[in-house]
Amino acid sequence: MKVKKRNFTKRFWAMALFALLLLENGTRVCAAPAGSLLQILTDAQEIVSYIECDGAVTSADAQVAQYPCESVEVGGPESIRVHTVILLDNSLSVTEDNRKRIREILRRYVGNLPENEVVSLATFGEDLQFLAEKSGDEDELTGWIDAIEFHDQDTYLTDFLYQALEKIEKDPEYTRFIVISDGVDNKAIGITKEELTDKLKETSRPVYTIGHKYGENSDQLKNMFALSRITNGKEQLIEDFEDTAQIADEIHDFSNVYSLRMDIPQEVMDGAGKSVLLNIHGRAGDLELTGEVSMPFGLAEKEPQPTPQPTPQPTPKQTPQPTAEPEPVPTPDPVNESSGADPVKLAGLVILILAVAGFFVYQKKGRDGKKDKPPKEKKAAGKPKAAKPVAEQPVPAQEPAGDETVVLDGRYLLVLRDRANPERIFRYPMDQHVVVGRNTDKVQIAIDYSRTISGQHCEFYVRGGRFFLRDMGSANHTCLGGRRINGEAEVSSGSIVRLGEVEFSVEIMPI
Repeated sequence: MKVKKRNFTKRFWAMALFALLLLENGTRVCAAPAGSLLQILTDAQEIVSYIECDGAVTSADAQVAQYPCESVEVGGPESIRVHTVILLDNSLSVTEDNRKRIREILRRYVGNLPENEVVSLATFGEDLQFLAEKSGDEDELTGWIDAIEFHDQDTYLTDFLYQALEKIEKDPEYTRFIVISDGVDNKAIGITKEELTDKLKETSRPVYTIGHKYGENSDQLKNMFALSRITNGKEQLIEDFEDTAQIADEIHDFSNVYSLRMDIPQEVMDGAGKSVLLNIHGRAGDLELTGEVSMPFGLAEKEPQPTPQPTPQPTPKQTPQPTAEPEPVPTPDPVNESSGADPVKLAGLVILILAVAGFFVYQKKGRDGKKDKPPKEKKAAGKPKAAKPVAEQPVPAQEPAGDETVVLDGRYLLVLRDRANPERIFRYPMDQHVVVGRNTDKVQIAIDYSRTISGQHCEFYVRGGRFFLRDMGSANHTCLGGRRINGEAEVSSGSIVRLGEVEFSVEIMPI
C-alpha cells in the first residue's frame, strides 16, 4: 500500500507541473501578435511580402513550398513606398451631406501624405476617369477633390475596380485601394462579383471601403464591405462617425505595416503558383502567415541554348587562328592567307566522318524502330504530311534534323508569344499536359486579358515523339494555321495558334 501511495504522489506532482507548463505556454500563445498578409508579389529573383502586425517585427524566416529561403530582409513602415488608389463614386446616390463629408475625408487624407506615399485619384460612374496619377502634391490633389462633380448616372463598381486592378497589376510598390461608394452593383453583361473576387485574390491588393447609406442599400453595402474582408483591408460606414477625420486617420495608419524581401529558391522557379510560409518574430511573440504567388520562370535564361548546337564543330578549329593572325600583317602578301585553308579542310574532314558515323547510327536505329513498331511505321510513312515527323523519330540519337520541332532526350519548353503584343510571352515546361485558359486555378498557362478565351481553352501535350494540340470545348474555338481544330492536331515550332480572338506563335525547344 505504501508503494501505491508513493506512485500516486509522484503522479500528482507530475500532473501539477504539467498543468503549470500548460498555463505558462497558454499565456504565451495568447500574447502572440495578430497580423495579416496584405500583399505578395514577385520579380525576376525576389519575393516581396507586405504584412500588418500588431507588434514590432525584428526578424523573419520564410519558405516557398518545401524549400527554405536563405535570408529574409525586414523593412520598417518608413522604408515602404506606398501607392494609394482612391476610387470615388460620383453619382447622385451621394447626398449633399455626404458629399461634404467625403470631401472632408479626402482633404484630410491628402493633407497628411508622408514622403513615401503617392496617390492616384479617380471617379467612376458609367466610366472610369483618373484625375491624378501617383501624385504627392497636396495642392494638386486638393484642387481635384474640390473640382469633382456629381452626375445622374448608374455606377458599376465591379467593372471599374477590376479595370483599376489590371492597371496597377505590375506596380512594384505596396499598392492599395480606397473605394468610396454606396455599395457594389454590376452590369448584367459586365464583370460579376465572383470574377472580381477571383481577381482580388489573384492580384493581392488590400481594399479599404468607405460606405454611406442611400435608400435600401444594405445588401449593396454588405457586398462592398466583403471586398475589405477578402483582402485584409478595413471597412468604414460614414454614418457611424461624428468626426469624419477619424476615418481618414484610421485608414492612413501605416505604423504596423512591414515589408519582407527574400530570394526565390531556384528549385521553385517553374512559372507555377506556389505557397509561401512566413514565420515572423517580434517583441510581442511569433506570428505565422501563409500566401500564394506565381513564381517567375527560372529556365527563361536557358532559352538561347538550342542556338549553340551548330557551333561546337567550327569552335575547336577556330582556336588555331589567333596564331595565324601575325601572318596577314604584311598586307602585300596575300598568299599567306591561303595557309588558313588547312584548318578548314580538317574541319570538313571531321564533319564528313561525323556524318558517315551518324548515317550508320541512323540506319541501325531505323532498323531497331521497325522491329519494335512495324504497323505504326508503315502507316505514318503512307501519309505525305506525316513523313517528316516519322523521319524525325531517330533524332534522339543526336543527328541534326533541320528546323522541324522534335522531341529530344530530356525536357522541352512550350513558349506562346502574343503576335499582336510580342512582349506578352508565356512559358511552361512540357513535362505533362499543358492546359491554357483564363481560369488561373485550373490551367498551367493563364491568359486572362481576353474574354474570348475560355477558362480551360486548349491543351498541348506530347505523344509518340510528336507534339499535339487539342481544343477543350472552348466557346470561341481553337484554330491552327487559320483552320479550326476538331479534336486534336499536330503542332510544331513556328505554328500559329488562335485562341478566340488572340493569335500566338508557338515555339517548342529543348531545355
